[in-house]
Amino acid sequence: MACLGLAAAEVSCTSQCGVSDAVSVLDEREGTYLVYRVSGAQDKIEFFEVYTTRPEFDSCGSTKTPVVAKEPYLPSQGLLKKVEWRENRLQIVYTHNTSESIRPDKARLSP
Repeated sequence: MACLGLAAAEVSCTSQCGVSDAVSVLDEREGTYLVYRVSGAQDKIEFFEVYTTRPEFDSCGSTKTPVVAKEPYLPSQGLLKKVEWRENRLQIVYTHNTSESIRPDKARLSP
């Protein structure tokens, strides 16, 4: 198996995953964890995920911790305004006003 290093992708030589997901735990509030995931090599797909136990991710971006909710972040819908977690439901709020927008990696769970 040959190992390739591409500028647009992370390729793992030590695991079976090929292209790794980039995952970040962004926030924790009262035992609820907000995770931002970017999947794919060229056609990237972005997600926000919620866990009720702190997830531990392997080198591929996988976890054995069950995800409670998962929603895609769709830039075609607008800029990210906030991420809400209410009544066990994850909602992404969009805006077209740049002064109200935040970068996805700066999202926090709205109270």
